[in-house]
Amino acid sequence: DRGADLIAFHSMNYAYLGIVGIAINKAKTSANFPFPTRLVEQLGYGKDGKPPGLPGIVQVDGVIAFAGGLPIKVGDHHVGGIGVSGASADQDETCAQAGLNAVAADLK
Repeated sequence: DRGADLIAFHSMNYAYLGIVGIAINKAKTSANFPFPTRLVEQLGYGKDGKPPGLPGIVQVDGVIAFAGGLPIKVGDHHVGGIGVSGASADQDETCAQAGLNAVAADLK
């Protein structure tokens, strides 16, 4: 939710235990900041050889700085975040976007 409190969680059978915390922290990161965790990565580590704009952001406890977390918005209002973990960061982000797409009509 908007307070970065967990509302729902699902884990596939036989998923690695470590991905649970990663997925939750991806969701919390995108609930706390209104942008994807991919952008947090770019802010913290730089992009295309450019220096990072906020290198300290990756040191904040619980902040995830790689793809897989997306903000949830209702219109222009930021209301929470979704996080996916267990595959590559790009695949996690694709799955998170698929989840948002699946409920898009409910977010209007």
